[in-house]
Amino acid sequence: MPLVYQDQDCCLTLREGIEAYHAYLHALNRKVMIDAPSSRLLLEHDATHVIFGLNTTLEQEAALDTWLFLGCRFKWRYVKEYGRLPELKALYAALIKECGWMLLPRIYWQTLGMKWRVLRRTRRMTAKWPFQFPEAYLDETIAELRARHGIEILSEQERYIAHPIVWSGEY
Repeated sequence: MPLVYQDQDCCLTLREGIEAYHAYLHALNRKVMIDAPSSRLLLEHDATHVIFGLNTTLEQEAALDTWLFLGCRFKWRYVKEYGRLPELKALYAALIKECGWMLLPRIYWQTLGMKWRVLRRTRRMTAKWPFQFPEAYLDETIAELRARHGIEILSEQERYIAHPIVWSGEY
C-alpha cells in the first residue's frame, strides 16, 4: 500500500511527511528511533525516506542506500555515526540472526534493477539533497523540495518486488 509521501507531488510539508513515516512505523509495530537531545541524525535519515519516497522494506532500504550515496550531499564522518547507533547495531544483529549472512548479497541482487533506476534518477537531479538539511525545509512541501532538487521518486511499479524478503522486524 503506497504511503502519502510516495506521491511525487505530495503537498505535505517535510515535517508532516516525517510524521506520516513515523505513523507507518507505529502501524507496523516498529520502534521509532529518537535522536539524542543534541542530534538530528535520525530525523535526517527519516527525512531521506520521505524525500525519496521509500518505506522500510529491506528492498527499499537498499534503494535508499543508493539514493543516499549518489543523490545526497553528506560528510562521511557524520553519516558513519548512524551505523554506530546502539539501536541500529541491535537491529542489524537481529536481522542477521533471523535471516543469515547471505541476506545482504540476496537483497542487493534482488534490487539491482531498482538500484539502476535510482542511479539514473540521481544523474538527472539538479542539486544533491543535503543530508543535513536546513531547519526551514521542515516547513516546505515535499513537492517543492523535490522540484528544487530535481528529485523524481520511483513509481509504485518501479518499487515493486515480486518476492520481497520478509522478516519480523523485532530486535
